[in-house]
Amino acid sequence: MQGILDRCRETGGPYLPFRGHGLSGLVLREWQDRGGDLDELLAKLDGQETKIFKARKKIRAAMVGELFVKRYNYRGFGNAFRRMFKMPRPYRVLAGAIRLREFEIPTPEVIAALRSYRWGLPYCDYLVTRGVSPLRIFCDKLAGEFAAGDPYRQFVSGIVSLLVKMHGAGVEHGDLSLRNIFCRKSPIGVYSDWGVIDLDGCKVWAEELPESRRRRELARVVSSYLRCVRAFDKSLTLDVNTITFDFTRKYQELSGWNLAGSSLDARIAYLAGRQRKDARK
Repeated sequence: MQGILDRCRETGGPYLPFRGHGLSGLVLREWQDRGGDLDELLAKLDGQETKIFKARKKIRAAMVGELFVKRYNYRGFGNAFRRMFKMPRPYRVLAGAIRLREFEIPTPEVIAALRSYRWGLPYCDYLVTRGVSPLRIFCDKLAGEFAAGDPYRQFVSGIVSLLVKMHGAGVEHGDLSLRNIFCRKSPIGVYSDWGVIDLDGCKVWAEELPESRRRRELARVVSSYLRCVRAFDKSLTLDVNTITFDFTRKYQELSGWNLAGSSLDARIAYLAGRQRKDARK
C-alpha cells in the first residue's frame, strides 16, 4: 500500500500533501485546484441540514453536497496510542481505490484522506469520496430480482467477473456484502458496470490474492446473497448447494481457481446464519 501512496503524491501526481488546523493528509489536486475547501466541507459534517447515514460513537458519515464524508473517532488514550502504529484507515481506502481504478473497476474516487491529532496522538480520521451515481443501484435492493431466471444468471456472471478482476488486481475488499456492490440496470433488464464501495476493510496485496482470501471473499458474497433474498421474501426456497456450485464454477471458468470444498461450504453456512450487529438494533 505504501508504494501506491508514494506514487500518487509524487511531483505532478494526482494528490497533494495537506497540512492545516490540526489536520494532515492527502487531497486530490484537481479538486483543490477547482477551489475545494476542506475546512468548510468538514465543518458541514455536523450541520443540521446534512444528510446523515451513520451517527455512532466511532463513526459519523454523511452526504455533503455531492461528496460522501466519513469521520472515524478514536476516543481514549489506549485506542489513540494503538492507532499511532497503524496506517490511517483513509490511506488504506485511498490505496485500494487507486488500485481498483487502475484496473478499471468502478469505485468512488477519493477526494481527501486525512488524520487529526490532539496532544500528539491520533484523534480522528477523515475520508472524503465522490458520491455514487444515482444511475447505479446497490445489489441488496435488487436481491428479489436476482432470485431466479436470467437476472440470476447475470448476477452470478457479473459478481464473479468483478471478484476475479479484483483478486487479480491484488485487492481484498474485506466486506463484500451486497450492500457494498452496485451495478447499472438498463431499461431492458441488462445489468452491467459492477463496482464496489466501502473499502474500510480493504487490503492491497503485492501479488494476486492467495486462495484462502479468495475463498473468504466468495463466501461473503454468497452468504450475503442468501440473506438478502430471504429478507426480501422469506417464502423463497434457496438451494444453497446449487448456488454455491454456480458461483464456484463461474469463478473457476474465469480464473482457473477452484474454490469449491468443505471450507467454503462451512464459511458460507456460518456467515449466512450470523446476524449483523447493526441488524439487531
